[in-house]
Amino acid sequence: MTDQDQVTRIALPVGVNAVQSVNCYVLPDGDRATIVDCGIWLPESPDGGLAALEAGLQDAGYALRDISRIVVTHAHIDHYGLTGRLMELTGAELLMHTMTDLDCEKYRHPDTARARRRDTDADHGVSEVERTDLADHLTRWMPYLHSVVEASQRLRGGERLTIGGEVWDVVHTPGHSLGHVCLHSPARGVLLSGDHLLPGITPPVTFERGFDADPLRSYLDSLRRIADLRPERVYPGHGTPFGDAPGRIEAILRTKTKRLDRIHAAIREAPSTVTELADRLVAKAILAHQRQLAISETLAHIAYLRWSGQVERRARADGVYEWYATG
Repeated sequence: MTDQDQVTRIALPVGVNAVQSVNCYVLPDGDRATIVDCGIWLPESPDGGLAALEAGLQDAGYALRDISRIVVTHAHIDHYGLTGRLMELTGAELLMHTMTDLDCEKYRHPDTARARRRDTDADHGVSEVERTDLADHLTRWMPYLHSVVEASQRLRGGERLTIGGEVWDVVHTPGHSLGHVCLHSPARGVLLSGDHLLPGITPPVTFERGFDADPLRSYLDSLRRIADLRPERVYPGHGTPFGDAPGRIEAILRTKTKRLDRIHAAIREAPSTVTELADRLVAKAILAHQRQLAISETLAHIAYLRWSGQVERRARADGVYEWYATG
């Protein structure tokens, strides 16, 4: 689907953990093309899932061989899984933020990542029976990753990319992922937002040991940074393009702030574990990935409150952390 901004959106199928599709964007670059995000590897498909991408490229007037540059907004597998195969086929340059190295390390050593998750869950009151299933969230995604590849150009934010004779600014937007970037065209008023800014749903912001110590604060700061740019048109990682970015950002800020207030109020009422708070206030989820998301999001909110000096933790007799109000 191509619109007036000459940005072609290709909705690529996913179908993993309730993620139905992910957007790949094609930016014309003369006889070549730059693509932003590229979906997952489909191990059971004869071509690994390339057909949908090739069809979308053809609609934009390109073939697979014309891809010269791949920009990945963040290295979550639904945006990154096909990257290694595309680099093999096209020789394209890969641009990602330097902090995506943490994701790559996790994919190279998934057993270590799973053990780290089990330890986190144990500390916060997840039962031994449930712990292993929650840690296997990564296991469910790994088959959809063709190969682990690091960036050939490592981004830090603030770079200016020239694509098709036009300038796109790289904006580092940590929160949903520590290595998340958006691309902004000041001339067009266009933002390629990845999962930083989505229509209809509030992007999840989760806590993971060894990554960002205060991811929700990073996310809220990043949202305000994008609001200051005042993009007129947003091309998200999932869903359809939309306008009124300031209005959408304000709605997301309200949602996150409301949840912070509810969690803080619950802790003031009575010291609680993260698991208790997640069950009461975030999601009484049945599906494993939803349960993991509820706990990880609660941890992110707790981290914000902790580093704001409003809550602190102590170990109960059973070794599980509970959180109490300090302000």
